[in-house]
Amino acid sequence: MQKHNTIKWSLGRDWHCLHPNVQKRFNRLPTEDNPILYEGVMERVECSKAGQLFAFLTKVIGNPLSPYQGTDIKMSVRLTSSANKSGVNWKRTYYFPGKAPFSVTSTKKDDRGKMMEMVGGGFGMFLNVYAEQGQLHFKSTRYFWKFIRWYLPLPHWLSPGETHVIHQDLGHGDFRFSITMDHPVLKRTFYQTGIFREVSNQEQANDG
Repeated sequence: MQKHNTIKWSLGRDWHCLHPNVQKRFNRLPTEDNPILYEGVMERVECSKAGQLFAFLTKVIGNPLSPYQGTDIKMSVRLTSSANKSGVNWKRTYYFPGKAPFSVTSTKKDDRGKMMEMVGGGFGMFLNVYAEQGQLHFKSTRYFWKFIRWYLPLPHWLSPGETHVIHQDLGHGDFRFSITMDHPVLKRTFYQTGIFREVSNQEQANDG
């Protein structure tokens, strides 16, 4: 299977509007043998009562949402890809004090010209990818359930809300990752923000 950089392909000419450091981070394709690793601290991890309910209900499709809250929460991020499957796999692991590590996994990919992020059970969301003031943005446009080759749209009110992810370069190897989810009726259900930097396999092994 021919692999290509999904994010760069989705941005097209707007790729050149990204900060050079952001381009450098996303102009690579990780593999199982050569993953891309990040470590950092989530300064804020927040969710509303409705967000906690969404997190509980989605446990059956692989824990795509964290039900916990906290400040200054350590997190590791591992990016890989498979030789026989499209897309890049993201594994984000939170280390909440007094709790077992909590991992959220997803795959960013494109299919028939549409950028999407898939979680478990065939569920996912279509994404609008764009550059703004040098930052990389991902914004959900529709949640769906994939049945064989068909993407069945889900009502907006059944989702945790519009997802907006921002990758902002801070210089000196650091970047800020922020995510918000805003429901049309329930308002803000999730908010997280933190600062990260890339580490080597050896550095992560030593931290572990």
